[in-house]
Amino acid sequence: MNATSFPYFVSANDADVAVILGTNEIASALAVKLRKSGYHVILSHEPCPPVLRRGMAFDDALYDDPCELEGVSARRAEDAVHLAEIAAEPACVAVTPLHLSDLLALRRIQVLIDARLKPTSATPDYRRYVGLSVGLGGHFIVGENCDLTFEAAPAYCAALNHCNVRQPCESGDAPDDPAFAVAPGRGVWHTALDIGATVTSGDLLGRIGEFSVRARLDGVLVGLVRDGLALPEGSPLAEIAKGKTAARGLDPHAKILAKAALTAIKGAAKRRAPK
Repeated sequence: MNATSFPYFVSANDADVAVILGTNEIASALAVKLRKSGYHVILSHEPCPPVLRRGMAFDDALYDDPCELEGVSARRAEDAVHLAEIAAEPACVAVTPLHLSDLLALRRIQVLIDARLKPTSATPDYRRYVGLSVGLGGHFIVGENCDLTFEAAPAYCAALNHCNVRQPCESGDAPDDPAFAVAPGRGVWHTALDIGATVTSGDLLGRIGEFSVRARLDGVLVGLVRDGLALPEGSPLAEIAKGKTAARGLDPHAKILAKAALTAIKGAAKRRAPK
C-alpha cells in the first residue's frame, strides 16, 4: 500500500489486508509474521478475556503505550483514517477497537484470522465475506466455519473453572494451577506491579473490588492484566513462572504456530489465485 488516503485504503484491491481478531500473544505473533511477509495487518481488540501476557502482545498499543515485537511496532487506530495511515507505514500494524463488522464495511479483507481463543461452540462463519477465513481452536471445522484451522489455546485457560464466556475451559490441566491468579469476584482490577517483576508466595499482586489477590508461587510475573480494567469473576489476572523466564518478546510456541499458519495461508492463497 503506497498511499495514506482514505479513498485509496477502501478501494485498493491489490493490497493484501489481514485482519486478526484478538490482541493476545498468539494474535501478535501472527501479526508480526504477516506484516514481515507483506500483509497490511489490523488487530481488532477483544476485551473478553483480557490479555494476560502483555509483554508478548500488542494489546497495550490500544492504550497508546509503546509496543514493539521483533522490529514490528503497533499503533492504535481510532478510525478508518488512522487505519489508512498506519497501513502505509513499514513494519507497523494497527490495533483498533473497531469491530469486524466495521472493518468489513470499509474494504475487502483478504485474510481473516480468529485468534480470540474463546472455548465456545458459537463460532460465526465468515467465509462468504472474506478471501480466506482462518480459525484457531478446536471449535473451528474446515468446510463448516473456516477455510483453515489450527490448534491453539491460551495458557491461562488452565487457571479457570469457567471462562468469561461462561463455557468450560477446554484444557486438560487442573483449574487450580498455582501459577495463575484469577478474580475471586467482580470489580476493577488494581495493581502496582509490572510484567517481569519477581514475586514470592504470599505477596500481594493486586486487588479487585473488595478482594485481595496474592501470589501462590515464587517466580517471575510473565502475565499480568492491565491495571484499571473492570473484570468479571473468574477472569485471569496474573501468571507466575518459576526461575528465569522471558516475560517479553514473542512467545516461542506462538512463533511456531505463526510460521506454520503463514505457510498454510500462502499456500491457500496461491491455490485460489486466478490462472
